[in-house]
Amino acid sequence: MEGPGDFYATVDVEEVVDGDTFRAYVDGEKIRVRIMGINSPESGGFRDEEDWGAEAKVYAKTRLEGRTVTLFTDPGDPMYDQYDRLLAHVVMENGMNYAVLAVAEGMAHTYIMRHQELTIGDTLRKAERLAKAERRGMWKSLKEDG
Repeated sequence: MEGPGDFYATVDVEEVVDGDTFRAYVDGEKIRVRIMGINSPESGGFRDEEDWGAEAKVYAKTRLEGRTVTLFTDPGDPMYDQYDRLLAHVVMENGMNYAVLAVAEGMAHTYIMRHQELTIGDTLRKAERLAKAERRGMWKSLKEDG
């Protein structure tokens, strides 16, 4: 594996951990992948379950687990986070970016750190505005002025 923005691989998703993390094999090594640009509610495990955490995990399982996806890192960002997870964009077999789809359906929210300029940042922000306006997923109970 090379530096930021240089990693590209097609992998089979072995196990979804939650709405924004899964396990896959890369070059025979089982790794954890943290999906770039999103954060989903916690689904339990090491942290307390949050509202919509279970739904976000099921959503990820139905779209990712046991399927082939393409991973690539974002130029200018680190390849790994503090938990040694590969930070990658995830493109599904149908060509859709999983993060954009999950945000648009209200199963995750946009998560871009201040120093980041993600290649899909504007698309994620638009998808979240739409999901909130249409009260999809976790935004169902959003107040009018929220």
